[in-house]
Amino acid sequence: MHFSNKIPMNIRITHIDIYTEQEIIRDGSLLLSDGVIASVCRTSEETADATRVINGTGLSVVPGYIDAHCHGGGGYDCNQGTEEALVKMRTFYGRHGVTTLYPTLAADLLPALEQGLQAVRSVMRKNKAGETEIAGCHLEGPFLNKVYKGSQAEDAILPMTDDHLRFYETYSDVIRRTTIAPEVGHNLDYFPALRAMNIQLSVGHSCAEYNEVLAAIEAGATSVTHLYNAMSQTKKTGPFRIGGVVEAALTQDALYAEIICDGYHLPNELIQIAYRCKGADRLSVCSDASRAAGVVTHGDTIHSCGETYVVENGVVMNSTRTSLASSITPVDKMVRHLIFNVGLPAIDVVRMTSGTTAKMMGIFDRKGSIAVGKDADINIVDAQFNVVKTFCKGVPVGGE
Repeated sequence: MHFSNKIPMNIRITHIDIYTEQEIIRDGSLLLSDGVIASVCRTSEETADATRVINGTGLSVVPGYIDAHCHGGGGYDCNQGTEEALVKMRTFYGRHGVTTLYPTLAADLLPALEQGLQAVRSVMRKNKAGETEIAGCHLEGPFLNKVYKGSQAEDAILPMTDDHLRFYETYSDVIRRTTIAPEVGHNLDYFPALRAMNIQLSVGHSCAEYNEVLAAIEAGATSVTHLYNAMSQTKKTGPFRIGGVVEAALTQDALYAEIICDGYHLPNELIQIAYRCKGADRLSVCSDASRAAGVVTHGDTIHSCGETYVVENGVVMNSTRTSLASSITPVDKMVRHLIFNVGLPAIDVVRMTSGTTAKMMGIFDRKGSIAVGKDADINIVDAQFNVVKTFCKGVPVGGE
């Protein structure tokens, strides 16, 4: 398949299988016009004119992937606090089919977080067609539980105060999601105010008991961060058992469950349990990738937020090798793992990497599915779900 650097206003892709929310349209036709999807139908039914026609025989088109939890990639990460790092991240993930990205800040001192948020704000203002859209920031901490800090910097973790609420207000145009442990201090008291800022609230790095998660839901929480990882689960108190965040995530329909599917963080059976409990409409696949993604696979170290991490056997760990730190696997590779190794239906996996995340983040009105009127963010993939070409708002990423 050949793409010109001169991008026409209207592109029609014919004889291609189209993954919509409801079905796979075989031998379909897709018209991209002025940055949006203008037509979705069978090739035999297409009547609209196009400046250019691309034959997609043997290929499929899926919605562009949306990653709501990604620290870095290509040698750069969000905590560096520079526009350059974010642009490098955007370029790297554009090559892996991610059309919408939420760069994620790990727990750090507030001045460092402010620097990172200012950089995200600046890059957001420069979004353009043909590039992965930076849609806002995911603030993962610092209002976490140190017991389940994972590889977050312990010295940066603290309970939330009124001063921190003002911090959120200052950056409410940038912070679109935040991970908080509701059981710590007065964190839960701030949930309604944060939700009023249109910030998606996620329970994570948390020791909360089941009833405390229910209280968080009542206060505005709508997801959990990296299901199974860095969160409480069933514990025994005397002769009785009490559920934790894991059990609440699996049983409460009000919660989306974000999940890392790199083949290292979780065994296949735990992914299958989550899929059976939540279904594709409530499971959101994220990379939780570090700056090592695409750069290192084994035997190197990386540094972030004053901490040192090692990369071994396809995953990042803390220096003592007692906790996983992040993945080095972009979402497109997770798609292949879920389909070909875990054995989930392809149409559901596609939804878990696009539509479900779009709904979780409140952007499904314009992204996350192949439907008329939505942003023309799509991936053309082969039979093995390798990304052949990505379009962001109707313009091929990387041009040629």
